[in-house]
Amino acid sequence: MHLAQDQPHDRPGIFLPFDSCRSGEPQMIAAPAPTAAHKPKLVYFQWDHTPYARYASYMLKHTQEHVQCLRQFFDVVVINADCDFGKVCDLHQPDLALFEVGYQSHVSHRIEVRNTSAHPHVPKAALLNGDSWSWTRTGAMSDMDRWGIGVGFSVCTTVHDYMPDGLDALYCWPNFIDPAVFRDYGMDKSIPVMLTGMQAPLYPWRQRVHPVLTQAYPCLVSPPHGYLDANAARALQGERYARTLNASLFAPTCGTMAKEVVRKHLEIPGAGACLVTEGTPMVEAAGFVHMENCVFADDGDILDSLDSLMADPARLQRITRAGHDLVHARHTMAQRAQILQWYRLQKAMSPGSMIVQHGPFADLEAVDRTASRVPHRRAGGLDRGYLAQGYARLLQRDIPTARQQFDACLALTPIIAEARLGRALCDLRTGDPAAAAATTGALIQETTVQYGARDPDPVAWAVYLAALQRLGRDGEARRIAHSYPRLRHPALDAVWQRLAVASLPPRAAGPGMRQSLSIHDAFLPSPDGWAALFDTHAPVPVAAARVAGRTAPLSRGAARALDLALSIGPAVVRPNVPPAAEFGYFRSVGLQLRSILRKSPLGGPLADLRRNLRTLRRRPLISFALRHRS
Repeated sequence: MHLAQDQPHDRPGIFLPFDSCRSGEPQMIAAPAPTAAHKPKLVYFQWDHTPYARYASYMLKHTQEHVQCLRQFFDVVVINADCDFGKVCDLHQPDLALFEVGYQSHVSHRIEVRNTSAHPHVPKAALLNGDSWSWTRTGAMSDMDRWGIGVGFSVCTTVHDYMPDGLDALYCWPNFIDPAVFRDYGMDKSIPVMLTGMQAPLYPWRQRVHPVLTQAYPCLVSPPHGYLDANAARALQGERYARTLNASLFAPTCGTMAKEVVRKHLEIPGAGACLVTEGTPMVEAAGFVHMENCVFADDGDILDSLDSLMADPARLQRITRAGHDLVHARHTMAQRAQILQWYRLQKAMSPGSMIVQHGPFADLEAVDRTASRVPHRRAGGLDRGYLAQGYARLLQRDIPTARQQFDACLALTPIIAEARLGRALCDLRTGDPAAAAATTGALIQETTVQYGARDPDPVAWAVYLAALQRLGRDGEARRIAHSYPRLRHPALDAVWQRLAVASLPPRAAGPGMRQSLSIHDAFLPSPDGWAALFDTHAPVPVAAARVAGRTAPLSRGAARALDLALSIGPAVVRPNVPPAAEFGYFRSVGLQLRSILRKSPLGGPLADLRRNLRTLRRRPLISFALRHRS
């Protein structure tokens, strides 16, 4: 069985809602597409992703596809090195500037863009290129604030579940396929089921379903490789991957614990295999309908669904055909014109209007500001449920149950900042401020040093200062309280009020300073509730106090001495954290030096050396020798 090949669309279009054009019959209303001579010029400040060529090269390909998609609509100039915004604009005279933010890998190099206040007439937007739950969310918002960017586009359809509501101008620029790669190759259907992807708690649906399938059908299982694995070069990718999908009857994919629409949701049907997945709000928003253009199933009914279709090849072919048509009609590069739409709308927008997007795959449109807002579609991710229960119990002072919920969330993936902060608040309320300080210190260090942001999350910073006070380190808390002077938040106001009892000088608030956004705002108290949350009388255990008093002063003193030395030396080496033990100051200096080295000519050879050593350690003989060395 094979599918008749469609010609890829070569220009953007506006498609009717899928409900109004039934499966297999996509209808397109032509939209004006910019000609080559009249495309707006876009300067794209993209991270340097070339180091991925040494590891999972498909990650590099994904970033290149973003540029390829933008070129459908813009005359694109890519800048992927440290630069001066004013000089770039002087040279290229762009109509629009797009900044990549929030990428969540230490392989790629985050670029520094200086002088972004120049050329204020050039509209700026950010592209949030990371998972919706990523540890880089705070860094992305800090970048946007630092560079004067008020508009963001996310590659995730679930972004509104994970970012603060105060970030009004946040739109979806969802995943897509390259129709020249993911298409019908006319391959014989020789593979009953193709299984790809990691078996990790982050993918709970996959963990439930894959064992059921492998015990019931002959399956082609593609071994998962990590993004930093030297063996990732062996993974199926590009046309080889698409042809293998085309030779498969079924291919399942999981939208993670966030219930996202990932690339595989589009690649599988786009290449002519029948998509099998979990039915979620975002998958349905993409136009997928059970037994019309895909299969929605779980471990309890997946065999019944697949058995019925294998017994009815004609029906399976119709469903597969409809899924293919849906993706090629609505989810290719040609249908991702949202950034162009925003550019055009903001140029023509009247003062009393605003730009909205009614759905993660919808076009952007201008509406009157007084119009009632349509709430964002929520995906209902598993982690969001655990967090809601955890914080509700925390505010009710049911600390054991709250901690259980936060632990369940972190069992899905250990990087979720809201759950880590929740555990820190539990520690603070149960008399273990040292643990709270360590947890929040790690959160702050990840944002300001590992990612490189100017500011940490204001709530994490407030909880850290509160933990220092509970440890009896009031003087240190006062001394570093203004390390990030641009942060303003009710949680910080509550902490500063408590420290003011010990003669903290009033904080200087510049005119026009607005409240800082926090990824924790959705779960934590109203502005009046912070003082009560920090007002804990739980005693600090004597043992914990002794440990803090015995080990911290020496490391803090050494860190302060090093910080003083770096303050009169090269600023680029000085990490953006106070010289406190919880921030791992010496390690932070090392990370700064490593970042500088990675961008130097030695970066590539050193990366190759690390990769080769990592590969050697996995070889049986060397691994045995390392385990049994004397």
